[in-house]
Amino acid sequence: MELTKYSWWGEPNEPPPHLKTKKQLGELGLSPLKPSGVIPTRKYDVLLYDINNPASCRPKRKPSPKQLEILAANRLKAKIKRDYQEWYREVGFIEKDRVNAVLWAREQLSQKDWVILDTETTGLYDAEIVEIAIIDRLGEMLLDALIKPSIPIPAEAADLHGISDAIVADAPSFPEVYPRIVEVLKDKRVFPVFLTVFVLYS
Repeated sequence: MELTKYSWWGEPNEPPPHLKTKKQLGELGLSPLKPSGVIPTRKYDVLLYDINNPASCRPKRKPSPKQLEILAANRLKAKIKRDYQEWYREVGFIEKDRVNAVLWAREQLSQKDWVILDTETTGLYDAEIVEIAIIDRLGEMLLDALIKPSIPIPAEAADLHGISDAIVADAPSFPEVYPRIVEVLKDKRVFPVFLTVFVLYS
């Protein structure tokens, strides 16, 4: 049986009020059965259903308690997934990288051939070392030396680490201390102090 053809709403030959689309049926709590009309378009046909004809549509069946429970569980899973994806896009990838960095560092620190190295300098850029300290994994001091730089120590740097030009006036230069550093670091893994602190408190 050929379906009655109608035009789009607002045009001549628009569908009568009792004919509804699938979406409109859903809003009315009805399910489609057999279409009673159609609106042909260039891309697809819009099927119409007669709300006054039991053969065309019927009331939706009410879900059972079990179905409602499953539906609620699936909605919760979907929400958790969306929330996680949003969190990961904003900050989650940073947390993942942090955890991976901590795990890697802890694996490295589980070895026995490492030392912790810390320095104080004249600044952040084009700086020179004014003090160097190296300890082993048990906290034993292997090297602790002041170093006289070839440039003045800025006041702002001295305020931070407490080492002034006067304190290092009689200290050896870096080339003089370098052989001791090489000896202490021989066959050792070197970790900067900030990495060790990061791992211990993460």
